[in-house]
Amino acid sequence: MSENLYPFKKGFLESISGNRKGDKKEETAAIKKLILNSKIGIVTDNVEKFKAFKHALSMFGIKKVEKISIPTEYFDLTQIPALSKALSGKYVSDCELFIARGRLGLPGSGAFTVIVDRYSNILSAVSSPPHHFHRLSTETAIFLDTINLLKRVGITPSHRGITRKTKTVYSNLSFLDIAREISRKKAETLKNFRGKNLLIVGGYLDGIFIGEFLKKNFENIFLIDKEKEVEKISPFKKPCGKTVFDLIIDLTGFGGAKVNRRKVEGFKGKIVICEEPSADMLLPAEKEADFKIKLKSENYKTSGTMTLSVKIARKTADRIEEENGVLYAVPNLLFSENILFNFKNGNSFLEITTMFPVITVSCVSNAEVDGNYIDKVINQTIEELKFELVSV
Repeated sequence: MSENLYPFKKGFLESISGNRKGDKKEETAAIKKLILNSKIGIVTDNVEKFKAFKHALSMFGIKKVEKISIPTEYFDLTQIPALSKALSGKYVSDCELFIARGRLGLPGSGAFTVIVDRYSNILSAVSSPPHHFHRLSTETAIFLDTINLLKRVGITPSHRGITRKTKTVYSNLSFLDIAREISRKKAETLKNFRGKNLLIVGGYLDGIFIGEFLKKNFENIFLIDKEKEVEKISPFKKPCGKTVFDLIIDLTGFGGAKVNRRKVEGFKGKIVICEEPSADMLLPAEKEADFKIKLKSENYKTSGTMTLSVKIARKTADRIEEENGVLYAVPNLLFSENILFNFKNGNSFLEITTMFPVITVSCVSNAEVDGNYIDKVINQTIEELKFELVSV
């Protein structure tokens, strides 16, 4: 254990000296290595919960798992019940790490899943909403929380397939990661615009990301969207008053916001830029803007980020299937829009689109395919997208 403490000790000393600049890759890599190489105790006296944890961990190649039977009801009287459960494991077991799931805080506060070491350090943790909100079975909730618990420190699933001669591997990237990278490429066409106030009209699916990429170019960024749940997950303020914006970017696409030159949905801008929704599918021009963001690449029906993200996932899967030893590649495309626009839950939308790997691959055991390879193909496919800013 001592040899694994070096990067953390260095981080502690940086904090003491006032030189700490945030988490480093080698620190997270050390946590990942520690989890994958340690014997892990699951602190629970519930057999079904233990089985759920054991099965979930096995998907990540974690086999050294044992049950630590402690009556855990008493921990509900503490401030953070789940953490108290996990910390108790070291007193009755020789395991190196301990996982527990329980209440987050007060009754009604939801669940908390945490992994700690023998020194009471937290390696990773995730919270989930109260059961009456998500309505998942305990086993399903444990499965999803375990995925998030490990994914947030860079551990992705990798396990044998149906037989020992096959394996299943997953991308590290999620569907939302693809959308973010596509948004970055759109934002690159706007990097020369600077000013005091920027208004983004339309946060879904790229507006929030584009705002993040342009933060250094503007003192204030505002965002509006007709869907209130999109505004709730936006880090940007809603506009108010009669501000004349240095730049307005309309990302609402075909049938979206009304745009007349220098005015979008009643807001005035010195410069107005719209996203041109047409690609291979020609859509009638509806908007009068100073510039348009246009997709140059072929074989894409529209320039919408959701459309492009789905196409990138499918295209990547097709390319990977051409590799030697690959049996099949599956894009994991849950229709998450329904969660945002019908179920009306922005946070659940974010959880679903970031939780699962966007590509799952089944291949023979000796195939040179892993999560990093899948990510490489995804990024290569995204980089083929070309956007340009066109004066109208």
